Amino acid sequence: MKKTMSKLFLLMMMFVLVLAGCSEGSSTTSEGEDEKKQENHKLLLGTSSQGGTYYVWGGGWADIIGKNLPGTDVAVEVTGGPTSNIQLIQSGDMDLGFVTAWLGGEAYNGTGWATEKFDKIRSIFPMYASFLHMYSLKDSGITGIGDFAGVNVSTGAPGSTSAEAGNGLLEVLGIKPSRVSALPTNTAVDNLRDGTIDAGFAVTGVPGPFMLDLETTHGVQHIGLTEAEMKEVIAKYPYWSEGVVAKGTYKHQEEDLFVPSFWNIAIASSDLSEDLVYNLVKTTFEQHEALLAVDPSAKEAIAENAKYSTIPYHPGAIKYYKEIGIEIPDNLIPPEAK
Repeated sequence: MKKTMSKLFLLMMMFVLVLAGCSEGSSTTSEGEDEKKQENHKLLLGTSSQGGTYYVWGGGWADIIGKNLPGTDVAVEVTGGPTSNIQLIQSGDMDLGFVTAWLGGEAYNGTGWATEKFDKIRSIFPMYASFLHMYSLKDSGITGIGDFAGVNVSTGAPGSTSAEAGNGLLEVLGIKPSRVSALPTNTAVDNLRDGTIDAGFAVTGVPGPFMLDLETTHGVQHIGLTEAEMKEVIAKYPYWSEGVVAKGTYKHQEEDLFVPSFWNIAIASSDLSEDLVYNLVKTTFEQHEALLAVDPSAKEAIAENAKYSTIPYHPGAIKYYKEIGIEIPDNLIPPEAK
């Protein structure tokens, strides 16, 4: 009888241990699955045409995020630029994008180019100030913006800041080229080389990658505005700023250039979670040295420049800025964070 009871006791103990083991294994698997779900993020980033600063920035930033934020993969998409990125985020076809403060501000408020309010876009971090490049070749005879009248000009890819700014500038100053083409930056440069176009516009940080490439094969005529021209332009476009590209920035630039300037902002969909955006912003600023290696314009990508946005910040970004003592103005706090 004692032997029988002993055997029953041992069997019962073994049964309990098996159940405990199964339970523990099940719990571990569940927790592991939850953790995997939380970390696995595949995001789409809208940049611009190839050759522009957005495209260079996008590739470098996506690589930095992929290496330093486990489970987060950012795929870089070639797009028409800011207006395209804004529209794609609003429609849910894109998660992240780069925009100028000018076009982003008009989009969020439903003014200017925007015929409706794009209420799903949220700022996440400031990038850099960019400048409107106006250029031709040294032997073209074009030395000022007025000389764009009667010649073939490319303003930039449809939806890009270059196209919007170039067309806006021509309209304000009453300049009428013989033909206006909407070509991506790299294509415009190739066409300038072969004589298909005579002059072009491009909005980019300095130095612009496309311009450095062009100067390796051709003498470039860099063009600025007069004070009177700038005053007329700023009166029409209050989101624009007055900028100066310093003498010697480019090999063939012999004087300071007085040109329109625009802040660039990284934006995200309001649908992204607070934790995800917090980690994206935190990683960006913590990897600032790596970002500088991508493009020198990243020297301006610091938290203190968050004030230059014209679009409310994502709650995840606000959380990070508060942690490091950066105050976000009331007009840049979205309804969901108030």
